[in-house]
Amino acid sequence: MGIYYRGICRGFGAAYIPFKLKQSDKEFVSVNVATDAGASVPFSLHYHQDVEIAAIAVPLLSCKGLRISVAGADKFDTSLSFGAIKWISRLNYKINPSSTSRFRNIESDSYFGKIHIRCNVAVEAFEKNEIILKGVICSPKIDSLKRVYVTDGDSEVLENYPVYLGKPSQIKYHGFYRYESSFSLRIPKGDKTFCLVASGDDLQGSGFLSLDPAAVKYMLDSRSPAFYKSAYIDTYVHLARMRKRSLSFLRSQDVPTIQKGVKFSIIVPLFNTPVSFFWDMVNSVEEQVYENWELILVNASPNNAALSAELVRLSDSRIKVVTLTENKGIAENTNGGIEAASGDYIVFFDHDDTLDRFALYRYAEQISAHFDTDALYCDEDFLNEAGDYVDPHYKCDFNLDLLRVHNYITHLLCVRSTLVKELMLRKAFDGAQDYDFLLRLSERTHSFFHVREVLYHWRISDSSTAKSAGNKNYADEAGRRALQEHLDRCGLNASAELTDTPCFYHVSYAINDEPLVSIVIPNKDSVEVLRRCIESIEGKTSYSNYEILIIENNSVEKETFEYYDSVCAAFENVRVVTWEGPFNYSAINNYGVGMTKGEYLLFLNNDTEVIEPNWLSSMLGFCQRDDVGAVGAKLLYPDNTVQHAGVLMIYCNSENEMGGPIHVFNNIDRDDPGYMRRAVISQDLSAVTAACMMTKRSMFDQLDGFNESFEVAFNDVDYCLRVRSLDRLVVFDADALLYHYESFSRGYETGAKKARFMREQGKLRTAWADYYVNGDPYHCPMSTR
Repeated sequence: MGIYYRGICRGFGAAYIPFKLKQSDKEFVSVNVATDAGASVPFSLHYHQDVEIAAIAVPLLSCKGLRISVAGADKFDTSLSFGAIKWISRLNYKINPSSTSRFRNIESDSYFGKIHIRCNVAVEAFEKNEIILKGVICSPKIDSLKRVYVTDGDSEVLENYPVYLGKPSQIKYHGFYRYESSFSLRIPKGDKTFCLVASGDDLQGSGFLSLDPAAVKYMLDSRSPAFYKSAYIDTYVHLARMRKRSLSFLRSQDVPTIQKGVKFSIIVPLFNTPVSFFWDMVNSVEEQVYENWELILVNASPNNAALSAELVRLSDSRIKVVTLTENKGIAENTNGGIEAASGDYIVFFDHDDTLDRFALYRYAEQISAHFDTDALYCDEDFLNEAGDYVDPHYKCDFNLDLLRVHNYITHLLCVRSTLVKELMLRKAFDGAQDYDFLLRLSERTHSFFHVREVLYHWRISDSSTAKSAGNKNYADEAGRRALQEHLDRCGLNASAELTDTPCFYHVSYAINDEPLVSIVIPNKDSVEVLRRCIESIEGKTSYSNYEILIIENNSVEKETFEYYDSVCAAFENVRVVTWEGPFNYSAINNYGVGMTKGEYLLFLNNDTEVIEPNWLSSMLGFCQRDDVGAVGAKLLYPDNTVQHAGVLMIYCNSENEMGGPIHVFNNIDRDDPGYMRRAVISQDLSAVTAACMMTKRSMFDQLDGFNESFEVAFNDVDYCLRVRSLDRLVVFDADALLYHYESFSRGYETGAKKARFMREQGKLRTAWADYYVNGDPYHCPMSTR
């Protein structure tokens, strides 16, 4: 026996070291791999049937090299440095490509009888400087897996890196059964090497996943959650450049004329505006494809000679200059322009930003088609100092509860003139005058239209809020006061609070009259799971006026019924009723509701656990509002990553695509804010999961409960969409925090379960086709691209 050097190569996170052997050796070969310092190294041993060559796969480590010992009828020992492996691999790829291709990634081909590790998710926990890795460990037998652990780059075992494992589930691979266990692991971000090892008692080695820096980077690039990922990648800069170049050749006569086009009055307060920024702004208006506009420039810095000289140079008759005697503050300066406006709609535009050439055209299109549109806004990006467009902000359609947390609308706000002149801006809220205006406007109309295109470019400069909200931190308190006044005007018993993030707020709703909440929990056996759920509710919940109804569903274990007796004896507010039909999640819950007394209903899975004491009161605070029909919680996997932060209906480009619904921000860290902080703030959504969902009994009765044709899947989504069809809101409550012990890497359904799932998805697509065609109004189509 001996090393077959012509086949040595490297692959993804692994090195492959083939060796020659006799046919008689195959039954007796034993292998030992260690670092040059003597630490044991995980490996897997693979045989080729057609040649008398075996291969050892080892992880790429950061130590100097390896000592390899192979014993059979013959024996050999050798040492190889990782540097030598690197250069031999490069040489073999050039002169021995057929040999190297035979062994590269051999562990993927040699699958039977071995333990394998596959990474499905890799995501960065930015604020914790960690990388979260999730996937599955696959083994040939249910008891094959003996130990799962992490080593460093020297193959030393690290005891302080816990690996979370899910329960093994049976899968079929090429007609044979194997067992998959989900895993979750966190490693520090940086240039250190780690290795995840799954060992059994097989002499042919262990499963391993090398976590060297190159492998981790690849996994982050290819296996991170897709939500709004396109907002961060470099390709956006390239695409924006191409669009800008393309539009530079566009002429107004190249696009269809909009009949009965409205007139826009664009209001721009000027205050010591840099000359170059001034002309960029003016030119972006003059180059608009839609031409029925007036630009009103309100000069609040008359002593600025350079700016005054540029104003004199303006020649377009559609541009008006209003010169103030002094700077009266942003609100009053803007009001001066509003008073001079003659257009049908007023557009608010900052003095150092720019517009896409189609901005006014898209707005005019919408107004022409829908004359009842009162306000419009669009997506935006940032114009950096290098002149590139970066970091697009893809917004949702009108979202009242999101607006009550943050002014997500910002630019390019366009409002019917009669409403603007009635409301005006208020000087008392300078710094947050636009937020105060929007909140007051939302009290007059919900006829907001979101143009799903990036049509506004917010300049990043040293004085701009786009570069740092802290540059105008006085706006934070002004915004909180504006929000509190809004809540008061709306008759809501709520308080507006500052947060650690500038210009993001938190609303706390007080509970009125402490109504009874009925918590409905279906259960089949699973005593310890149910016990954990009930004890967490009873032991942690701060709100006291609730009852718990357990719906017994075809349990067979004696311990289950013994627990029912004990829990009802221990807690006066716990009852058990029995469902005697076949399993149908919707029917079971509908039956249970008929046995409850509460004014509010809380549907809860038995595999949940309360984390925050105020979870129930927080959800009830939202649900008590007249305009709210359902409220969902934020659910975490036991590894403290997100299981549920709302449900997204996926836009389909064509009828050939399947589409969602899916959970948004799934698998990110519990404290990761997500895109535009939407994973950590309460907001309106299309749907939430009924693993923890509250609704009014009156709403539930009005909708005739859950649709029982959805036996297992999508009944909660269908319920929420029916709530929305009644013009009621579905709220994601980010403060209601629970663990959900659902596996964090569930496999695909098979057989009859898969067929049922597909049937129920078909029902959902039939009932709610508009969501698949037009997209989710609370998440833009770019969210999953």
